[in-house]
Amino acid sequence: MLRSMTGYGSSERTDGGQRIRVELKSVNQRFLDIQIKAPRVLLKIEDKLRQAIESRLARGRVTVYVEWRNQGEAAATTLNPGAAAKLVKELRGLKDALYLPGDVDLATLSRFPQLFESDGETPEAEAVWAAFEPVLAIALDELVAMREAEGGKLNDDLSGRLGTIADIVADIEAAVPEATAALRQRQTEKIRALLDETVPVDETRLAQELAIAAERSDFTEEIVRLRAHLSHANETLSSGEPVGKRLNFLVQEMHREANTIGSKTADVGVSSTVVNLKEEIEKVREQIQNVE
Repeated sequence: MLRSMTGYGSSERTDGGQRIRVELKSVNQRFLDIQIKAPRVLLKIEDKLRQAIESRLARGRVTVYVEWRNQGEAAATTLNPGAAAKLVKELRGLKDALYLPGDVDLATLSRFPQLFESDGETPEAEAVWAAFEPVLAIALDELVAMREAEGGKLNDDLSGRLGTIADIVADIEAAVPEATAALRQRQTEKIRALLDETVPVDETRLAQELAIAAERSDFTEEIVRLRAHLSHANETLSSGEPVGKRLNFLVQEMHREANTIGSKTADVGVSSTVVNLKEEIEKVREQIQNVE
């Protein structure tokens, strides 16, 4: 199933005096980028947290917000005076070095969690993960479900746009014989106009030159490749795997073929149709920026 890269999931659990809340938010990103905003107790399981997310998601910027609270936590927390004094000295030195106004006060110090220590024992990594993993799993399920729901809408839109592109390619192909005949006629008239009426025209040579001109302006190969890219794109949509990167490559190739057709043709009608083709390909390109 096609997935979007945007989504949200959350979960909360209260067990005795312990409350854990996890929020996950993901947005577009070329690769998988995980940003964690959590209390220090989770530092020892950060690798496991990342691995759990990497096992479910392939692309996107994922921000993880974690709240971890215990009853009586404030009473069990004390200030580290030595660390506070060192921090004040360093901050004042930085202020003087950079010629900054103001002074260090309690409001400033309270923003540094490393100045506070817990009187209780820090739980082991296994205990932290055992409490945290079920909450994370539920939040991940919600996030993935939202990405899949958005992906379903993207799939419908992309399928329709690929069908529109296929119709435009068919219109261009249908116009090839008439465009080629018109080109031959224009070239013939130009050549005859350039020759003096007293100079005989070598019809064989004229036919050869017209054939060369027609071959240079032929875009049958580009149409064949466009159809191949469209077929691959439709197959990719139904693959059930993360396909954003592959779709992006196919769209780049479609742009390349459309540009080549536009540069080859001298027919006004075909040129106008190529503009429509490029517009539809661009719409597909914009949509797949949100595909995982």
